[in-house]
Amino acid sequence: MQPHLTPLTRWSLWLVAAGAFALGAATVAGACTPAPDTLDLGSGGSSGSGSGSGGSGGAVGKNKGEELFAALEGDLYKACGTCHDAGGIADTPFLAGPDIYATMVSWPGIVTQNPQDSQLLTYPIAGPQHPYKKLDSAEYKTTLFPAVKAWLAEEGKGIVTTMTEEAGKHLAPFAPIIGFNAVYLDALGGEFTGMALTFNAQLIDAHVLQLDALEVHPTAALGVHLVHPLFSVLPSGKMGDPDPVDSLSNIDQSFAAGKAGELGPGTLLLTNWRAGAKLTVAFEKIEPIATEMGDGGADGGTNGGCKDVASFNTNAVGLLKQNCQSCHGGGNAQAKGAVDMTALNSDAAAACSQIKNRVSPNNAGSSQLFITTDPGGNAAHPYKFGGDNGKFDAFKQSVSQWISAEK
Repeated sequence: MQPHLTPLTRWSLWLVAAGAFALGAATVAGACTPAPDTLDLGSGGSSGSGSGSGGSGGAVGKNKGEELFAALEGDLYKACGTCHDAGGIADTPFLAGPDIYATMVSWPGIVTQNPQDSQLLTYPIAGPQHPYKKLDSAEYKTTLFPAVKAWLAEEGKGIVTTMTEEAGKHLAPFAPIIGFNAVYLDALGGEFTGMALTFNAQLIDAHVLQLDALEVHPTAALGVHLVHPLFSVLPSGKMGDPDPVDSLSNIDQSFAAGKAGELGPGTLLLTNWRAGAKLTVAFEKIEPIATEMGDGGADGGTNGGCKDVASFNTNAVGLLKQNCQSCHGGGNAQAKGAVDMTALNSDAAAACSQIKNRVSPNNAGSSQLFITTDPGGNAAHPYKFGGDNGKFDAFKQSVSQWISAEK
């Protein structure tokens, strides 16, 4: 390890945040789910103020980006709300209330530094990728579409990222949500597809954000080695503010393929949190490592093999095929990378070993497999059982029998 340096010296990390992650561009049939509860989320906008709160946490009026959105909100909802509100026919409720603006700016891929990269300008347009309404169609191309472009351009003005070569690889700014968060590492390179950082976020007070159950999830094909992850708070419209005590400066960890684990102590307190801020993570070093899963046999194999494949066959396989395999079996590269379910049809032991990486045998109900797909939960995931709580409960009850058998 190199001698310890202050966060700013080590990383020279200066980012001005705005906007945020995410529109999962899925068109999966089924009802939508309530939007994530954001942590007093704000926009970057050119004014640099947040949505109802500035970078320092003080109350301010609406910024220009929010004003532009307010002017187009009704038309956008009229065009897209049938599918993209909670209870719509798509599992991407980026138009869910009560604060649609907050939902929009926190949904991955909507607000981007370059507005042309926004999924609102690349997905629901002419072409086969979006089979429903097109924002560039005759109905909207001179009204709603220009308004959306102007709003995204205004939001994008606040996202300025300046990184030196010393800064290492870093994640794009994202808005954490209260509860479970899964932040994928795909942007770091194709070899990281499906890998993720996960944590539960909660506000301790106005300026303290606590991240618990902080874990690293490699994929079945590759492990990951990382050194000195540095979390930074990105107040709306202001330069990045790294963790004041550089809590994870001594971290040098490797995670074998198929085996998730705690990052450092598993808990991080960010005492520099500000209302309306985003987060980013930079790494002094991060690289894939070529380790392999064990055979996942009943004897436990290596790297997370299952103890009770028979229970997995009886209580989980059928429901996983029915609800999850279409994406995790190869239909979606990120989903397959995160949890590869291709073996459900041919090798239950191998599939079991894969899926065990996303469950908690000591507390089955807290398994990520359930948290991310719960129709009443706030975790962003493109499948929520079509909003059918009864269907989800039946899935959870049956699959939990296998999970508990893995103690």
